[in-house]
Amino acid sequence: MAGQLTDIQLHTLRFIYDYIKSNGCAPTHKEIAEAFGISSTAASSRMFYIFEHDCLRKPETKKCGRNIALTEKGISACEDNE
Repeated sequence: MAGQLTDIQLHTLRFIYDYIKSNGCAPTHKEIAEAFGISSTAASSRMFYIFEHDCLRKPETKKCGRNIALTEKGISACEDNE
């Protein structure tokens, strides 16, 4: 997809990245929503666009029952902004 992540999308991606590093698995949509003080629908919308930028993917197997994983592009985006 053309373009870059917005600051909000990058901040959300960074939250997911940090959460995975700390907990060994991805956060749920509810945990993302709570972290940002937004609705689950708003969290899902943010994640949709992050998926569209190929920074997140659905893993082949769920770890901890979670259904999102970072792609190499997503990891690079987070590490470039450390």
